[in-house]
Amino acid sequence: MSVKTVLDKIGADFKGVFTFLGSQKGRALIATGEGLVEAVAPGATGLINLANTWLTEIIKSQALATAAGQSSGSGTQQAAAVLNAVTPQALEFLKAQGITSAPTTAQLQTANSALVAFANAFTLPAEPAKP
Repeated sequence: MSVKTVLDKIGADFKGVFTFLGSQKGRALIATGEGLVEAVAPGATGLINLANTWLTEIIKSQALATAAGQSSGSGTQQAAAVLNAVTPQALEFLKAQGITSAPTTAQLQTANSALVAFANAFTLPAEPAKP
C-alpha cells in the first residue's frame, strides 16, 4: 500500500484537475472563496493572485516531473523551476505593497516550501497492494 499526498495525486492526474478548475463549477468555487476574502481585505488580492500563480507553478512542476518519471528525488530541481517562474511576480507584489527590498533566496525558498507543505498536508487513502 502506498500513501499519496494531494500534490502527488494532482501531479499524476493534472488533466482532470485543470479540467475541473477550468469548468464553470471550478471557476465559481474559486471566485466565491477569493471574493469573500477580497471583500473583507481588499489588499489581499495581490497576495491571493501570487499564491494562485505559485501553486499553479508547483502543480505544473509536479505534473511535468511525474510525466517524465522523475517525481521522486527531484524536489530541488522542481523548486528551482518554480522559483524561477514566480520570482518576478513576487517582486511585483512586494513593490505594489511598498516593499522595495527584494526577498532573499532563503525567504523565497521558505515560501515555496510552505506552499508545497500545504499541498502535501492532505494525504489520500492508501491504495490497496497489487497482487
